[in-house]
Amino acid sequence: MKILLTGAGGGLARAVLEVTPPHHEVVAVTHAEFDIGDHQDVLATVAEVAPDLIVNAAGFTKVDANEADPTRAFRDNAQGPQSLAIAARAAGAILVHISTDYVFDGEKGSPYDEADHPHPISVYGRSKLLGERLVREALPDHVIVRTSWVFGGGDDHLSRQLARLRAGEDAAGVNDRVGSPTYVRHLAERIVPLALTRRFGTYHLAGPEPTSWYDLVVRCRDVGGFGGAVAAQSAADLQMAAPRPANSALTSVLVENLSISRMPGLDDALADLLAR
Repeated sequence: MKILLTGAGGGLARAVLEVTPPHHEVVAVTHAEFDIGDHQDVLATVAEVAPDLIVNAAGFTKVDANEADPTRAFRDNAQGPQSLAIAARAAGAILVHISTDYVFDGEKGSPYDEADHPHPISVYGRSKLLGERLVREALPDHVIVRTSWVFGGGDDHLSRQLARLRAGEDAAGVNDRVGSPTYVRHLAERIVPLALTRRFGTYHLAGPEPTSWYDLVVRCRDVGGFGGAVAAQSAADLQMAAPRPANSALTSVLVENLSISRMPGLDDALADLLAR
């Protein structure tokens, strides 16, 4: 199978490249090489590559920056995926589009499943939700993957705090927000198999243990045997521009009915991360 992988400079795309079996041909493109917000470039490039599968790991993911630049947010997170879906339809390809737990408002008080109604509270969440809708409208052969708090890719909060702990420094994490920390390799391992089921639709793929960033950093410190202290932060103290859901943890009522292995727990994820 020939796979076009967007966002190849990001942690998730790099992990997809690492775990995809060699019998698949992967054409990986970075943002500098392939801007999904450029509609004509998307149509031309997809037609030239002629993929069987497009995995869209590109997007404007800096949540606070989305608040300051909504034009770019909706261009990259909504219209870009729409262009990919239109191009995929013309090429006869499947599209896997990566979305986010931030399409929910966090008020449910328990993990969100695929039957729950989205209600985003930030520009980032709104733009990602519109991207989902535009993909659904443009392409029947799509898989939308909502995930949460991806870590281990090198540019995420846990990776940065782990670097501090390894250097003998103290670390920190927000303790009044809950999500489903998801190890990037465990997520990447399931993306192509999910597409190959051809059970098109929207799925939640996230770590199975809801917790806070603070608790996750503490757990990482303890598993790794590091000596640094971990400070508990509140979201209000950080004065972030974009509102975050209080509890955007995810679960699935669909994935267990597919031929996709369960996401391993955090102990397995942290052990693998620390070994690397």
